Amino acid sequence: MKKLVLCAAACTMLFGFTVGGAMAEDKGPAEMILNADGKKPAKFPHAKHQGGDISCDACHKDLDAKKMATVKAYAHKEGCKNCHKTMGAPAKCNDCHPKKKKAIEGC
Repeated sequence: MKKLVLCAAACTMLFGFTVGGAMAEDKGPAEMILNADGKKPAKFPHAKHQGGDISCDACHKDLDAKKMATVKAYAHKEGCKNCHKTMGAPAKCNDCHPKKKKAIEGC
């Protein structure tokens, strides 16, 4: 009986670590389209922002990530654009809001 309890405990711990590890690896989509005003969507390379000098908390705790995706003024003044200027990252309009390509090149 003692071996059965120990085996069950070991299996539970192993399963917990496996599931916990798998959940920790899921960091959301690699790229997102943010469309605050419905007119000029912004490409957001989520995977590129993960790691390095940027922590998840920088957007998901210190700032309101949902508000940045939906309120243009907040994204520019408090979030994305402000952070890019502070970190020396590209901050021109076309860096995040690419112009639409023409259907046929050269037309």
